Amino acid sequence: MPNNLPKQSGLNKLLLNPNIEEYIFISLITVSFLGELIMNASLFIAFIYWVLITPFFFIASILSEKAKTLRTGRETAHLIRYELFYWGSAFATVLLVFLLWDIGRIGPSEASIVIHIILAHTMFLSGIVLGLRFYLIGILLFMTAGLNITSQLSANFSLDIVVIAMVTFMGLKIKSQFILPILKRESDFTKNHPEYTGEERRKH
Repeated sequence: MPNNLPKQSGLNKLLLNPNIEEYIFISLITVSFLGELIMNASLFIAFIYWVLITPFFFIASILSEKAKTLRTGRETAHLIRYELFYWGSAFATVLLVFLLWDIGRIGPSEASIVIHIILAHTMFLSGIVLGLRFYLIGILLFMTAGLNITSQLSANFSLDIVVIAMVTFMGLKIKSQFILPILKRESDFTKNHPEYTGEERRKH
């Protein structure tokens, strides 16, 4: 047991940083912004970029959940399982898109946009578990994908900048979840548990 402590202490110390959620959020904004820059330069390179960056979004989600576990002291292995299901399905879909491109059924432009949308959808769903900032990353990716579909590449970059700036501001300043659901109470995890009584159910 003691032999495992040094291996975990460095990561745990990093995740216990009070600003870790902001760092994760900014890193996700940054890779999204880089994706938009690359799309304006080369659609083929953008396609490869979105394929390769998909694991980064997954790792960010897991680190955010791990940070929540360390802060609250409550095990959330069941939530990590949710994330594995979300991202497992996303990886499978991305691989199928890559296969469609490889056999020539779609071009790099279409493949890039489709993977962009897959990431948007998965990040938005991750917000249910991980909170407002992951919802916002999903919304950002949806909006930039929409701009890339409906606008000329040379004309939409300024709009991308505006959208990214707005989402970054909201993610750093807004704390309320508004109407967006998030699993954060014990009752969210125990409603279907056999020991969850009728009286406790009525309280929630």
